[in-house]
Amino acid sequence: MASESYRSIASFKTAVRILTSILILISLATGSATAGGWKLVFADEFSTDTLDRDKWATRYIYENETLDHFKDEVQRYRDSHLLSDGVLSLIAKKGSSSRFDSGMIRTYQTFYYGYFEARVFLPKGKGIWPAFWLLGDYDRDGQTWHPPEIDIFEYVINEHDDKDTMLHSGAQDKAPASVYTYVDSSFDARRNQMRVDAPLNAGWHTAGLVWAPERISFFWDGRLIYSRPYRWLRPDGVLGPPAQVILNFAIGGAGWAGRHGIDESAFPQAFKIDYVHVCQFTASNEGSRLCGGSEATPDPVQFSYETEHSDMPKPTFLPPRATLARYSLGATLLSDEGPTELEVPIRLPDDTWRDETINIFLLDETTNARSTLYAKQARHLGQRGADGTNTIRLSLPTLPQRGDFALLAEISSSGKETQGWHVPLACDTGIKQPLKFKTCRLLSLRRR
Repeated sequence: MASESYRSIASFKTAVRILTSILILISLATGSATAGGWKLVFADEFSTDTLDRDKWATRYIYENETLDHFKDEVQRYRDSHLLSDGVLSLIAKKGSSSRFDSGMIRTYQTFYYGYFEARVFLPKGKGIWPAFWLLGDYDRDGQTWHPPEIDIFEYVINEHDDKDTMLHSGAQDKAPASVYTYVDSSFDARRNQMRVDAPLNAGWHTAGLVWAPERISFFWDGRLIYSRPYRWLRPDGVLGPPAQVILNFAIGGAGWAGRHGIDESAFPQAFKIDYVHVCQFTASNEGSRLCGGSEATPDPVQFSYETEHSDMPKPTFLPPRATLARYSLGATLLSDEGPTELEVPIRLPDDTWRDETINIFLLDETTNARSTLYAKQARHLGQRGADGTNTIRLSLPTLPQRGDFALLAEISSSGKETQGWHVPLACDTGIKQPLKFKTCRLLSLRRR
């Protein structure tokens, strides 16, 4: 009886172990399916010897994307940068036509929510103001708004109020300290300021921000510094346009960085950037624990979020189709005998696109003269096809003289305050062009 009892107990324990193992495997499988992870959606390791102009602009978005400084900055942004050994250096130096020349980068790609990370080596000198931040891009009408804005970090040295052991981080809504749900001992939530014992510009550091629909969380070298409620809203309380990522090296300004003077003998200085990564949370198996392989990445389970938005949907033009095979589409006009009928597919984000005006025109690239070929409101496109696209039909005339021409498309806003403004587009026509633009090149043509 004792041996039989022992065998029964042993069999029971074996069964329990097997059952426990099965339950653990089921739990792990279920957890991995629902927990998700970070999906890399943007990265630049700066491993080439020139800046990738398809990814980065070097001026602010304002004034038709040419603005080279803000009010409280004494530098002027030029293409003052250097790529070497996998590092981008934004270089601030004495200028010839301005007090200082400096550098900045701004993503063409835009984002709603995610984890934003950069590994940086901060500069030195009284009067410096490098920053890593998120700023609203164009909305669907081609308009910009401020706020929203999130300052992942601002590093100011004026040697009085702000020293090389201090770092600012926060958003434009100026939340009171009482709403913070976590604050590290190094962070003063009343001043949005991190303070440490050693200078922050003596080595490489990794700055990160999780931006979720209802919360932001700031990280320094993988350590959570603070977490608090936040919503990305325009001044009127509406969800703001998607964010662009900016890293810039500003100098001075009487209001903050330069309020106690600028040590001009400290320049030139470099704000060094090893990489920039952007990941967005996904519950699918496309996610991973780390963002771009960085060990500083926060736990995607702890900092997961739910959203319907990863970017702002944009109208998308697709490659035109010719009913007569007399054109090498996207390249060269082979014949000049009579007009050619074209079909231009367009995919609109949703049914609210009705009053915007779609314009297609022929551009003489020698004289910049334009000839309008199509100008109608989106409501006149008719029903969508099975592939989700509408079709614009037009006649491409015989080119008036020898030379290079382009068939271009734009969409004009119907907003009360933005009527006539051009809206942001996506252009998938097989012709290389910037990620973000308001004019889409449909065809490049040549009459021989």
